[in-house]
Formats: sequence, structure tokens, C-alpha cells
Amino acid sequence: MAENTHKEFFIAYGSKIITAVVVVLILVAVVVQINQSNKGTRKQQTELLGQGLNFIYDGDDEKALVEFERLIQNQEVSGLAFAKAALLAGNIKYKKGDFDGAAVLFQKSLDNAADVDLIAAAAMHGRASVAIEKGDFASAVGLLEKFVAKYGERTGDLSDRYRKAEPVDAVPSVPDALWKLALVYQQMGANDKAKATAEKLLKVYGDSQIYSDKAKKFIASL
Repeated sequence: MAENTHKEFFIAYGSKIITAVVVVLILVAVVVQINQSNKGTRKQQTELLGQGLNFIYDGDDEKALVEFERLIQNQEVSGLAFAKAALLAGNIKYKKGDFDGAAVLFQKSLDNAADVDLIAAAAMHGRASVAIEKGDFASAVGLLEKFVAKYGERTGDLSDRYRKAEPVDAVPSVPDALWKLALVYQQMGANDKAKATAEKLLKVYGDSQIYSDKAKKFIASL
């Protein structure tokens, strides 16, 4: 496996890095923000994203990117609305293969996300994804380890789970980050860490058929 390119490596495991996951998270966050915001500056800021979101719903990423970049460059959005616009724009650039441009926008999103976990986590995940695509596995490992440590709360203790006492992850993308971390460890030749991470994925998120199957196949291949 070590002789494969990083793209071949991830394709072989059927794991494209960011895909629609980030878009779903950010769209949910935007909708929640619109519904929960009172009238005032925050709601007005969030609603400025509406046109770009409509373009995304219509499948027109090019127009959406133009709109989000216009809002950012003209400083029409700030704070959390800025973080959302940068995240959405970064995701579009990522899908287009503009990884350097995506990295800049993901970092801007992270810098402005404050304590809103859904947005900050998606931006951090985006940065890790860019690092993987560029073959910068050391950076990817650092970001993914930080991600799992910060947002992963589940323990895998079945007795707690059955009693509904097990902590809940701050964001839903922790198992995906663990899966990518296992793959990157293996790509770097750190098979012991790769196996330990896959075993943790199986223990803590084994109730997910998707990640359970992936982890089992991965461990068996080591």
C-alpha cells in the first residue's frame, strides 16, 4: 500500500474526503441559525447567505462561489456569517480541486467560527482534507488528532450506552475523522497506530454498520 499515491490509496478504500458531509453540516447550521435568531444584526447577517444557498440547492456551485466570495470581499458579512460563507466557498473550491484556495477559506472560517462547534469542526475537517489531498500527511494527522480529541466524547462503554449515560460527541463527524486518521497513519507507515485507531473506531462506533465494516476490513488487511 505504501507505494500507492495518496489519491489511489483513498480511492481504494472508497473514502473521498469531504464530499457532501460538510455541506450538509453547514446547511443544517445555517437553517438552525435562521430559525433561532431573533430579529436584528445576527439574523440579517445570516440571511445574506440566502442567495448563495439557493444556488447550491439548484446545483450551481459556480454562481454560489461568486456570491459567497462577493460577500466576503465586500465585507458584507462578519463573525459567524463570515465563517459560514468562507466554509461554503472553501468546500466549493475543494470540490473543484483548488486546494490552496480551499485551505485559505477553511482557515478563515475556523478563525471566525468562535465556539460554534458545527462550523469550527467542519472547517478543521476541511483543512485536514486539503492536507490529505496535497499529500501533507503530517499536517493531516495533527489536525485529525486534534479534531478527535476536541470533539470526540463517546467512550464505547456499552453499559453506559444501554443506560443512555454515554456522553454524546459534540459533532457527528468524529467517526469519519477517526477513519481518515487510521488511513493516514497507515499511509505514513505507522501501522500500529493505524490498527489502534481502527480498533477504537470499531469499539466506539461499531453500532454504525458503515464504519464497522470499514474498520473490520482495514484491520484484517494489516
